Amino acid sequence: MKLNFLYILCYLFIGYAFMTSCTDEEEGGIRGFEIAESDLVQNFTQDKTFVMIPVTTSLPSSEWSIRSGASWCRAVQSYDNSTKVILLEVDQNGEPEVRTTTLEVESSIQNYTITVNQLGCGKAILVKKVDTLPVEGGSVKIEVTANVDYEVTYTDDCDWLIPAVETRGMVDKVHAFTVPMNDSYESRSVDVMFTCTTDAEVQAVCVVAQKGKFSGTDDVAGDIQVQPSGVIANQEASDCPAKNCIDNKFDTHFHSPYAGATKLPVELEFTFDDTPDIDYLIYTPRGGNGDFGELDIFVMTQGQSDYQLLGSFDFGKKNVPSRVNFSTPLKKVTKVMVSVKSGKSSNANAYVSCAEMQFFKRDNSLEAQLQTVFTDVTCSELRPDVTKEMIDALPGYFANVGFLLKNNTYDEWEKKFRIHDYEPYSDVEVWASNLMTKKYSNLDNPTGIYANAGESLIVLVGDTHGQTVSLQAIPDRESKGDVYPLVTGVNKIAIKQTGMLFLMYTADLSNSKARPIRVHIPPQCGHVDGFYDLKEDKTDEEYVKLLSKANYKYFCVRGEKIIFYFHTTSYRQIMPNSVLPTINLWDNVISWEQELMGIDDVRPSQVNNHIFAISLDADDDGYMWASDYRIAFKYTTLDRLLDYNKVMASKGNVWGPAHEVGHIHQSAINWPICTEASNNLFSNFVMHKLGEPCSRGKELSLLATQHCVNNDSWVDVDNELKMRLYWQLWNYFHRCEYMPDFWQKMFKELRTNRLTAANPGLAQMQFVKAVCKVANMNLTDFFETWGFFTPINREIEQYGNYRYTVTTTMIGETKAAIKDYPAPAHAIQYIEDRRQSDVGSNNYKVGDIGHYSAFKDNRKITKKVTYSKVGNTIMIQNGEEAVAFELKRGDNVLYFSNFFNFDLPESITLGETEHIFAVQADGTRIEATAK
Repeated sequence: MKLNFLYILCYLFIGYAFMTSCTDEEEGGIRGFEIAESDLVQNFTQDKTFVMIPVTTSLPSSEWSIRSGASWCRAVQSYDNSTKVILLEVDQNGEPEVRTTTLEVESSIQNYTITVNQLGCGKAILVKKVDTLPVEGGSVKIEVTANVDYEVTYTDDCDWLIPAVETRGMVDKVHAFTVPMNDSYESRSVDVMFTCTTDAEVQAVCVVAQKGKFSGTDDVAGDIQVQPSGVIANQEASDCPAKNCIDNKFDTHFHSPYAGATKLPVELEFTFDDTPDIDYLIYTPRGGNGDFGELDIFVMTQGQSDYQLLGSFDFGKKNVPSRVNFSTPLKKVTKVMVSVKSGKSSNANAYVSCAEMQFFKRDNSLEAQLQTVFTDVTCSELRPDVTKEMIDALPGYFANVGFLLKNNTYDEWEKKFRIHDYEPYSDVEVWASNLMTKKYSNLDNPTGIYANAGESLIVLVGDTHGQTVSLQAIPDRESKGDVYPLVTGVNKIAIKQTGMLFLMYTADLSNSKARPIRVHIPPQCGHVDGFYDLKEDKTDEEYVKLLSKANYKYFCVRGEKIIFYFHTTSYRQIMPNSVLPTINLWDNVISWEQELMGIDDVRPSQVNNHIFAISLDADDDGYMWASDYRIAFKYTTLDRLLDYNKVMASKGNVWGPAHEVGHIHQSAINWPICTEASNNLFSNFVMHKLGEPCSRGKELSLLATQHCVNNDSWVDVDNELKMRLYWQLWNYFHRCEYMPDFWQKMFKELRTNRLTAANPGLAQMQFVKAVCKVANMNLTDFFETWGFFTPINREIEQYGNYRYTVTTTMIGETKAAIKDYPAPAHAIQYIEDRRQSDVGSNNYKVGDIGHYSAFKDNRKITKKVTYSKVGNTIMIQNGEEAVAFELKRGDNVLYFSNFFNFDLPESITLGETEHIFAVQADGTRIEATAK
């Protein structure tokens, strides 16, 4: 029997191959691997049977395989060069019950599971699943395998499933039906039931479904653009004429005359020959000199001979489109004049420019109709009294949305991101100025949706409470992109460049109208990628789910203070199972730096923006850096940021990012020549918060050489040493608890009375005065040691060129300004938080004395300090209670050291007029005795 069966099988297969080979050969083969959906369920009678399942592929047999889940079911692949099939054989079933197994078909392209069901000797009915019918309708055939008589029934009121053949039968019968076109936008389905005539409990059900009508975004007209017939300017550059701003091209622009020839105001007069109605205009800046600031808009309508002032506005000289909505639509407009009174400029000259000025008329009838079906114009909820007929009466696209909501078929994962209530965020431009920081990110509201260039999006916006909102598409590797203004109602926008979408919602948080705004980006509009929000998603488990669905190059993780916008592959490689330790760590880093700045009185009540961290491709220059709106990291370095265990095993991995974030926060305490030093106050503070026992920065012994031997000024002090000055002040006032809020008060003082950064020598003197004012101390010795009172006059370069001048007159004036403050209680210039025995201190020769504990305990020198001299080497005995040793001639400090043994520079001698003193923490000098 087995030989006969295989012979028949091969014979049939050869015939099948012959019948199909010509077609396959003509098609030239298909690179892919596909099994028809109708073949993914195979039903058999009780008898031993075989079947051939077609496979559409050009893969060789070595690149796909079949695995059966039961010994009674066997399958092999078989084909010649043109025809491929799975040969499936099942043994006779002698058991009463239906038995089921699966075939796992795996290939290098696509995997499938085929379910195999076989009747037993007991009563049973098996039916095959049928494909969903298109909206046009057609025929449907239900294949039934049964060993009993049965009857066919379905919902009584289903008038669209029309039987085409006899509905009663026995084993392996095909029941055919016809289905007419579905005139509704709602999909429909019916259960076709096959019930044993002698035993009602023996039953099988087949669902016949048909799609509803479908309408894409192309059917939504959007607002009507009103094209001016002409434009003239009262002044223009010859190569950038006014006509460029109405050509509907964003790569051309109007520009006013160059090189100081522009005379404000610049007037652009737009003419409309067909006297249209206009509801709003959109100004798109060129992005650079000339971006509009303050302006007036005048209008002239049919029958008028003079302009009427419509209103005065301020576009803020920002590189984002600005939209002006006319509270009362303009009727029969003949002319509009835009009079620009200020524009962005990189120098003292005035400029005005414009990429496009566009005018639009809205069709509000659509929004009124939508609100007969939906609770509001966002189309996110249906009214309770809505009927199928009311939804079908909507324009097709919105009817599709309505039926998704009515039938609960709106994909819940997509719905989470497509319908969202967006919170307001503070204005980064305003608060960067107020708090003296670089600009934080304005990308605080990710949508989790990306859009491709050329796609049309419908964006449904709820009540904006009078606030301004827009949508920004961020291209890869960028933190800025095309901005599309939005208003309450239906917005249709054409995406110019592929990117992730962010909802831009900036408001004054103290305003009672700064409330959440609901926005719905409905299906077919962009592609959902998702994002993780710490506040909402909370758990690592939810992070894993969201990451598994992400398919865009970048994935967004929003914490409380920081947003990660990193390569999706990096998350999966470095932190596939957990996000909480990492996002909490970096939220803390930001929080600690903000703590030092003393901004808890305004954050988060008035300012709540995030810092935006983005990863860049391997071919981008640099390692990490900070700028307005973002900090950037090369993605090949992300393991040092995202792998929490690696970070905590070597806390130095945090230093670099803390340094970059420090650049964002340092402006109040910074001036040219300090840019790579003052920010490290934050880095050292973060390392302290993480429990790192050893701060960074070169040792004070180098300062002895720079100050005492070279007579260097503050300008000449090495950056890695400069950073110690800021940290000395923290160690003394914060760590020793003499003024635990010193730096918070300093930042507030310097935000009120700001350093003149354009004049770095003056800023240096202002800093001295501010420190002494906040500390209420005359810190002349401290700043003298650091070279602040060494005259200098020369050109310097640090992120720009400056003349750095500190004169004796400036020094004298500064010393006079601080002389009436009380003398400090300690010799602060010698404070150090590192000891040679500390972990990590082997990176520096930090000295033997001067530890902050001596200052905190106000330690006294109780021992007789002596010294001996061999050549130029000084060796101190009993000096462990001191904080430094000074070599003085009269009142002049010739040299100092915090080591027990130190070498005097060759230029300095120890003779009869020079003496060595042990410096007590309180500044008392006790002369050491020579042995």
